Amino acid sequence: MKTISQIAAVRVASALLCACAPKPAPQPPHAPGPAPEAAPAASPPVADQPEPPLTLPAGQTLGDALPPVPVLPRRLASGAQAGAQVPQTSCADQLPADCALGKRLEITLPADKPGEPPTVGEVCLCTKAVERADADRARATGKQLVVVAAWPGERKAEAAIAEAKHEPADLPPERQKAGHDGAAWGTLIATGWPQMPVLAVASARFYDGKYGEEVHWQRHAQLLHVDASKLSWQPFAELKFETLDWIHLLALCDGRADESPADRAAGQNPRLCPEVGNMDEPTREAAERLALRQKRLQGQGKEPAENDPDPQSIWLREAKKLLKNGKWQEAIQTALRVDMVCGEAVQDAHALVSDALAAGHVTPAKVAPNQPLAELCEPLPDKPAPKRQRVEAEKPAKGAKMPRAADHKP
Repeated sequence: MKTISQIAAVRVASALLCACAPKPAPQPPHAPGPAPEAAPAASPPVADQPEPPLTLPAGQTLGDALPPVPVLPRRLASGAQAGAQVPQTSCADQLPADCALGKRLEITLPADKPGEPPTVGEVCLCTKAVERADADRARATGKQLVVVAAWPGERKAEAAIAEAKHEPADLPPERQKAGHDGAAWGTLIATGWPQMPVLAVASARFYDGKYGEEVHWQRHAQLLHVDASKLSWQPFAELKFETLDWIHLLALCDGRADESPADRAAGQNPRLCPEVGNMDEPTREAAERLALRQKRLQGQGKEPAENDPDPQSIWLREAKKLLKNGKWQEAIQTALRVDMVCGEAVQDAHALVSDALAAGHVTPAKVAPNQPLAELCEPLPDKPAPKRQRVEAEKPAKGAKMPRAADHKP
């Protein structure tokens, strides 16, 4: 049995041995056995933190907070025309302020030399309101037409067509107040001629006469001229003519006309019946004019177009003669007068223009969108009267809009 002194000696020796021996690496708590080989120190794990909420103004999304994408040059042409020279800015973006876009054409001109890209231009027509007093509604349209052409190289041509006006000669004051407003509208017509590719037509209509039975028409046309260094609108032609609204007179005679306050106040007006006369007479006169037109289109007659009630057939007759004599450029400009009168693409006139371009060995310009072709418009005296819009005499409440004939395209 060991004595206390022996036990103490053993403990002292053990302590000395432990102090001299190398100390083992510290073990994690409750980890039995020797520690594994030390691995490279790793970054301390980071706890997932929720992203702070992104605050945006009301009505915006994440895309609105992104920086704007650089604006690329606008290219109109695509497909076979992808390499064409195009305007840097659309004509629709160059219209005057407060001018409502009415029509836009894209014109592709053929290349000047083989291997060169074609040229694409744009033409826009817009309508701008003009301040006027209510007392002037029968003598002024309250609208101005503006045409803008945009071509490659920042080339631009703009023309403002003056507001059409007509001073009534016989229209009574009560009919000038409401229901007999002047009206205006316009259109763009592609000619196919690269040197003069677009015809802009401004149209206007006014009422006159004791009963508002006279319809006075106005046409003003400008032609876009294109050459190597210049782009310009130039006046082309003007025409004024008059038609008679027989249907309106007959309705007044029978008491069926009620579009304007003056019509409703007149009621049945038997005194007008003799003035209307025989309704077969206008039909007979129209048939005579149609027969005369056919003779002119066949090359007959030598009467001038000036002051003639049906100049379209004379213009076409003369255009055919010019083309036959090799004057294809003059033939085109003469045929385009038909478009100026009708304000739309006209089949007979455009067929002659196509023949003239072929005679001049000119590759036609292309247009988008395609414009429909219509039959040659009727002789001017037979032009249908515009549909009359019902109008009240009293003024509308503040902020309300009263239908007016000036807002109606005949």
